[in-house]
Amino acid sequence: MSRIPHVPMKHFLSIAGLTLAASSVFAQFPGVTEQPPADLKKGWDSITTREAKEILTYLANECEGRGSGQPGFQKAADYVAAHFKSWGLKPMGDNGTYFQNVPFQVTHFVDAGSELGILGLDKSILAGKGFRMTTISTTSSITGILAVVKVTGDSAKFEEGSLTGKVVLLYADRVTPSLRNAISRQNPAAILTVSSTIPPINYNATRVTSATPTAPRRVRVPMGVITDHAAAYLVANLDMVDANIAPEKGAPITLSRGFVRLKANVETKAIGVPNVVALLPGSDPAFRDEYIGIGGHLDHLGKQGTVVYPGADDDGSGSTAVMCIAHAMATNPKKPKRSILFMTFCGEELGLIGSSYLVNHPMIPLNKMVSELQMDMVARDSYGAQNGDQQRMDIVQENRDTIRLVGSKRISTELDKVIQEANKYVGFKFKYDAEDVYTRSDHYNFASRGIPIAFLFDGFTPDYHQPSDTVDKINFLKLANSAKLYYLTAYAISDNPKPPVHDVVAKGR
Repeated sequence: MSRIPHVPMKHFLSIAGLTLAASSVFAQFPGVTEQPPADLKKGWDSITTREAKEILTYLANECEGRGSGQPGFQKAADYVAAHFKSWGLKPMGDNGTYFQNVPFQVTHFVDAGSELGILGLDKSILAGKGFRMTTISTTSSITGILAVVKVTGDSAKFEEGSLTGKVVLLYADRVTPSLRNAISRQNPAAILTVSSTIPPINYNATRVTSATPTAPRRVRVPMGVITDHAAAYLVANLDMVDANIAPEKGAPITLSRGFVRLKANVETKAIGVPNVVALLPGSDPAFRDEYIGIGGHLDHLGKQGTVVYPGADDDGSGSTAVMCIAHAMATNPKKPKRSILFMTFCGEELGLIGSSYLVNHPMIPLNKMVSELQMDMVARDSYGAQNGDQQRMDIVQENRDTIRLVGSKRISTELDKVIQEANKYVGFKFKYDAEDVYTRSDHYNFASRGIPIAFLFDGFTPDYHQPSDTVDKINFLKLANSAKLYYLTAYAISDNPKPPVHDVVAKGR
């Protein structure tokens, strides 16, 4: 069980600092037609670009990409939980904490007991000295013909079946994802990339997966790195023959007559990775047993080798907006009549795992959740191809005040109308052209249970899932206005005696 550590005061939003931030001028979008209701203004004013920047800068710059199961994610979870506590929100996790620990397992390659040898010879290349696996999920003993592949350039094509069941020794000027994929599609037994040195023991050797997968796991080709000296030893002690397989395609292949055997030792241990969950109890006894969910995923791609994926927009922005709304509601004198459940999820990037676990192990009755408001990427001005479609090209200058509103009409068209009404105070130009991402964020697990959802999403940029998704590219006005929109939306739903009606026939949820 995790605990909330002491967080240095410089990482807290002080009351004095927030008062100063709230007093600063908040720029609005041109589409604003009305000012917010007076009884909601104090919370509204607490949502500022300054607050959003302070939170997001910490999540994106100090937490090493927030990879589920990595130390950086726990650091981010501790940060969120500490703020929830400081704002007086009720912990809704395990054993009185803010953490609902989701079962994961970590698989880790270990040098001890791992070796690579030639059948019929007494000598072996020991892991940690001549090679090391970087991607492998189970303890394995792999025997196969050695296939030496030499690639010039960034990619290559292979004859179907040319590498099936073989241990590939890859010589390449640059090992790109497309090259790895091209080789992996031929179903080799393993891929060993030749290099002058092998990586340190923790380099990409750890894999975090759900301990309770909802679908069969894709089997990944075991991959590793071998030194040029160890590779030369293998080739020198094997009788190699030219395979004559399409050398004109840029990847001549030689095959061994004998066999090599790779023994890889992998350790597996169970861990818990937390959803961070807090509650603002409803103010009206007649409605406080009904709930509105407000969510964003806290995780991103983490640290892969030496490369950090900050995930500023995806989804540091959504998690930041959840925190801004939580603070605003805690600050505002008038509280919502219905209870508000604030959720920052783990494992979204691994397949919506954290939200799936929550709906299967809810801390509130799900049939009492009247809506779920999700934010995943709410702080960029989209440009370039949308969802890989070259026919849908966005221009950045046209998207300063736009945001996608996804799924808001799928279960309850009334929910969409509530959001439209709240938008009079915010001024977004809504786009409804991103329903093709409807199943790709955590709201979908709530929608599949029949809960009306709305999903704010800013669209794609070339920085999506790249190390370049950084804080300096964030539109903080868009982020703060996303939080303001859902702040007002949640109050409107909360104060209406009737929750959003289910007026759409269930299909394709």
